[in-house]
This record gives sequence, structure tokens and C-alpha cells, in this order.
Amino acid sequence: MNKIRIITDSACDIPVKTKLKNTEILGFYITIDGKSYEERKDFTNKEFYRILEDCTEIPATAHITMMRFGERIEYYYKKGVEEIIIVTINGSGSATYNAAIMAKDMFFEENPDAKIHIHIIDSQCYSIGYGYPVMVADEMVENGVDAQEIVDFLIDSFENRQILLATYSLRFMKKSGRISRRASFAGEMLGLKPIILMDHGKTSVLKKVRGDKIVIPGLIDTFKQLSGDYKNYIIAYTDEEYGKELYSACKKELGAAPLMSVELGCAVSANAGNHCVGIVFTGKK
Repeated sequence: MNKIRIITDSACDIPVKTKLKNTEILGFYITIDGKSYEERKDFTNKEFYRILEDCTEIPATAHITMMRFGERIEYYYKKGVEEIIIVTINGSGSATYNAAIMAKDMFFEENPDAKIHIHIIDSQCYSIGYGYPVMVADEMVENGVDAQEIVDFLIDSFENRQILLATYSLRFMKKSGRISRRASFAGEMLGLKPIILMDHGKTSVLKKVRGDKIVIPGLIDTFKQLSGDYKNYIIAYTDEEYGKELYSACKKELGAAPLMSVELGCAVSANAGNHCVGIVFTGKK
């Protein structure tokens, strides 16, 4: 086993078919209408989107617990791993980061002489916004890069990481309380679709466009305003047809295809709904 291991959570939205040699993804537990599931194990993203259509309540996601992190730290320590890098979903939106910190503290309380370094990084991001850097870090481990250099790379990658999200329906944002019922009603009546910026755990509506046909042009135009790099970006979606439309439009308007095209997982889609698209990119410093 490699002397460096990376642990992250399933909200990273790294595609299931991705071959990760040095990274473990811990699945979030999700409760939907009273039933508990584990992300990436009990359903695919497409199956989850169908579940969203019929569920009566907003799915509730449980953070990765201290005990689960502690079990994995103990396991890798016994396997001779010398460096563990834990990367979590945005700490202001989930208790996962704090749980990892507590697991680390408890491990060293029980093993004060343990010769192992544990690095814990709050990505301050969602979805493939931190999933892609983790994929790169996994390759860095395979190529023999030093653990501290990998940690520095990850921290630098998250420094200006941003996500633009546009949703075609306000139903789930209303249910989750992201927007008020009054704003949702007015938006639905006028056909308004919000374009949302997710930046270091903060969510803000940058603009509203009217009509489904304006969503993708509006999303791309906003991306152009926020980023000077039109080549290093990723697109994400919950609706495959909208995803294909966004891919083609970005390739045409930006002059370069996205680095990746991925399905949004439960952390984002449970709040934004099953009809949304997004662009992940590095914002201007």
C-alpha cells in the first residue's frame, strides 16, 4: 500500500467509474421519506433524480461521523500508511470537517506516539469543485509526489474555486428554504430562473433570467464575467439533456470543451432539484 492515502466524502461527485488508486470516498447517508440510503452504494445519481420527483420531503443528509473517520484512520495506520490527507465538503454547510478534526484528535489521544501525519482540509466547496482537485491529488500520490506538496496543491486549488448553478425549477429551493415562498411564487409566475454563485460556502443569486431558453446563455455569460480562464472549467448537471446542451454551448462560446462533464450528486441536487446545470471554475483572484 502507498504510504500516502486520501480520504474524502461522496459529495465530491467524482464519477463512480473513475479509477482512484490512493483515495477512499466515504458515502453520505441520506434519509428520504423515512428510509435511509448510502450515496454511491444504494442508488445511482439518475435513480436519485427519479426519487426526487416523487419524494414528499426534502432528503436529509447525515454528515460523515467522527467514528467513521476514526475507523479509517485506525485502519490505514495499522496498514503502515504514514500520511493521511482528508478533504471534506464545505465546513460551513456540513459537520463533516469538524468530525474529521475530532477523529484526528481522538486518534492521537489514544496513540500519542503514532508515527503518522494527518492533514485535514476544508475544501470550502461543493461537488466536483473539490472532487477534481482530489482526482489530481490521487495521481500525484501515484507519481510519488511528497505529501506536503499535495496538501499545498489542494489548498491552492480551493483558494478561488467557484460554482455557478442555474436551476430550471424553484420547487426544491422553496422546499429547502433556500428561497422564500413569496419569492418562489413570484419567480414561477414570471418564469424567472436564478443563476447562483457558490463561493467559499456562501450562496448568492447573481441574476435572474426569464425563460428556459435563456438559462444556459445566461450561465455562460455570467461565467465569462467571473473568470478569465475559458479552458479550465468543468460542467455539471442533473438533467442529461440540459447537460448535453450546456456542453455544446460552452464548447462553441468559449472555444474549448470542458475538462469534465459530471452528474451532480445528492448534496447539491437535494436542494437545487433534478433540473439544474452548473459550471465549476477558478475565479479571478
